[in-house]
Amino acid sequence: MSLADTEIRGSEESIADRAGVLRPVLERDRAAGDRQRRLTGDTVDALTGAGMFRLLVPRRFGGDEVGLRTAVDVAAELAYGDPAASWVVMILGSADWITGLYPESAQREVYADGPDTRVCAVLTPHSTARPVDGGWLLNGSWAPASGCLHAQWAILGFPLSEQDGAGLALVPMRQLRRDDTWFTAGMRATGSNLLVGEDVFVPRHRVLPMKAAVAGEYPADRPDLARYRSAFMPTLATYMIGPYLGMASAALEYVTGQAGRRGISFTNYERQSDSTAFQLTVAEAAAKVDAVRLLAHNAADVVDGHAAGGTFPDYLTRARIRLHTGYAVRQCREAVDALISAYGASAMAESNPLQAYMRDIHAASRHAVANPAANAELFGRALLGVEPNITELI
Repeated sequence: MSLADTEIRGSEESIADRAGVLRPVLERDRAAGDRQRRLTGDTVDALTGAGMFRLLVPRRFGGDEVGLRTAVDVAAELAYGDPAASWVVMILGSADWITGLYPESAQREVYADGPDTRVCAVLTPHSTARPVDGGWLLNGSWAPASGCLHAQWAILGFPLSEQDGAGLALVPMRQLRRDDTWFTAGMRATGSNLLVGEDVFVPRHRVLPMKAAVAGEYPADRPDLARYRSAFMPTLATYMIGPYLGMASAALEYVTGQAGRRGISFTNYERQSDSTAFQLTVAEAAAKVDAVRLLAHNAADVVDGHAAGGTFPDYLTRARIRLHTGYAVRQCREAVDALISAYGASAMAESNPLQAYMRDIHAASRHAVANPAANAELFGRALLGVEPNITELI
């Protein structure tokens, strides 16, 4: 390992430490954010002050440009204090990474006011578009737009053409309308509302063809940086594991921490920790959490390893990462459910943090990219050579 590598590793470890320091303020404001259906101002200020919104902003614009493993670990750490805050950091960080794939001129526009400029993203092409002189004219609505209440820019999917598929447009938030539509059981504070655009002009340099991006074909004028030549969907899918891992880890920590002080009703056990059934449950949950952490770190190392080496992962490798994302999400959700059942009915009290973890992980685990069945199907098709696959986003 070179001296430069050592310095980068050290700086990334300090970033993860800063995420841990935020836990008290995130825990304090979590319930308020849930009620208000948006992160509190203090939470956003704390995240900004700790640099959580510049993790994947290019260094040349003042960002940290961290490795994917660090990004996953930071998201997991933030989820201990507030899963919604972790989710917003992950979504906005993903959008920062995508922004780093655009031509240099587009990136300069986005980060003209500094590295804490925030970008949200909705990749599904819920719009109509027509080519006009110098670019495209968009009309449509996009949801769920997590973090849109705190963003200055948005990346929005739109149909380019039948041949080219979808495009991703970089749009200033001032050209869009936010409709208050996010009324949910979980992940309420993500403020994942509806964005509406009417006759939004997008110049060509702020359009990224998604089909080309998924294939690893990025604009030629951007600096040749490893962070921004990594595979598109494997990067996004791996990063997404972080909040789920954090929620399951936090639930495990809480339940085991209470086990020596809680009994089991209608049994002779005065302490849950003395029960063999309870011991087996927490052990299984811990195994699931450990397995997910290993899967996430392995996926991050594979993605970053290819990027560092200037290679592009093959189709089966990319499909396997989607498989592992779905598997990881299912393991985290099962771990939280099992821990809540072992803890007992009082976990459902509004004052108990476990009910919030349950609501949040059940809401977040329904994200399309995290769908275990769909991800398993697309990998099975890839493994067996069945074409076409169910999605091009591999």
